[in-house]
Amino acid sequence: MNNSVGKNNRHVRNMNRIGVISLLRDYGSLTKAEIAAKMDLTFTAVNNLVEELMQEGWIMDAGYDVDAYRGRKPKLISLNPDDIYTIGVHVDPTFVRAGVMNLQGNMIMEERRDFEDNANRGSVVNVIISTIQAVLDQSELKSRIIGIGIAAPGPLDPIQGKILSPPNIPGLHQVRLKGLIEENTELPTYMEKDANAMALGEQWYGNGRHFNSMLYVNADMSIGSGLILDQKLYRVSPFGAGEIGHCTIDMDGPRCYCGNHGCLDAMASGMAIINSVNEKRLGTHCSHESSLVNDQHGLNMSDLIPAAHDGDPNVVQCLINSAQYVGIALANIMNLLTPETIIIGGSLANQYPDFFEHVKETAYKRSLSSFHNQMVLQPSELGEHAGMVGAGTIVFEKYLSEMGDKE
Repeated sequence: MNNSVGKNNRHVRNMNRIGVISLLRDYGSLTKAEIAAKMDLTFTAVNNLVEELMQEGWIMDAGYDVDAYRGRKPKLISLNPDDIYTIGVHVDPTFVRAGVMNLQGNMIMEERRDFEDNANRGSVVNVIISTIQAVLDQSELKSRIIGIGIAAPGPLDPIQGKILSPPNIPGLHQVRLKGLIEENTELPTYMEKDANAMALGEQWYGNGRHFNSMLYVNADMSIGSGLILDQKLYRVSPFGAGEIGHCTIDMDGPRCYCGNHGCLDAMASGMAIINSVNEKRLGTHCSHESSLVNDQHGLNMSDLIPAAHDGDPNVVQCLINSAQYVGIALANIMNLLTPETIIIGGSLANQYPDFFEHVKETAYKRSLSSFHNQMVLQPSELGEHAGMVGAGTIVFEKYLSEMGDKE
């Protein structure tokens, strides 16, 4: 058999396996005939897929379809939520969150721990590993956990399991985190750029369901994105793709940590907003009563959204400016790729809904109407859990594919 044909057949088969899981997530339970009709597959093909997935513990019998019109009642199939689990870990610049997740995307339990300010490498790694170990010990489910997924800020190398040089977590520069976690937990560990993991999580369990192509934007301390094309996470190199944060918005704009000028990240990220607000506060007197008026220290991310909700005019204006820059970047993506949906997540959009509305308004104004009329621009359904759920999903997807390749 031609090698490329064999690879293509395996890819189709693995996508079909994932497709069965996706349908059962969405509908709860289905008959084999219903699955075959929805996936446009033969009954025999679906029967083979169901038998495989049942033997591996992914799905189970769920009784009979009592609503069947006549004749013998067909068997129903559903997910098996209590047999296979993963651990999803979201590494943020200021904290780590880990949770034990079942196949339905529900967190059985979770733990969050904050990093100390200016923490060194050993301290950051210890917090990550101790948080993972805490949920492992408390859940008492290690024998049914198939792996650990890590969603972390890029750039990173998922093949070597190495975090390279995240700008907001200097304690993780050049750290082979995958190996350290595997040594301490004895569980296979997979890493992915945070926005990629979030995109995958939304595709499986959030607002990305039912779409073949999707762009997920993580608007947080940095601006990142993950791209799903033909229901598959798009990567063009081991280091990933979708670096929307480093698209140039203003050629004469501020210098970005990447060395360029006027990057979206340098103009619209949470850090850029903080810098802008602090500059305004130093240069002008704010008469508005807010939580920041008497603060003698610099603004930080935990202050930002509460201050906006308090109505601080400088903060609100900087958030609006940021949302408009993000909207301009998305208009370019919409005109270039026309994804079926664009999902906006991250703390800026999750915690301040007006941010999303300004992004949407600007993106629609600056993109071709014939394109944006075909797209759905929407907020994240997974919210602050997107990173953790996405990280857990990485393991499910890898495991499903690897088991499919062995058949």
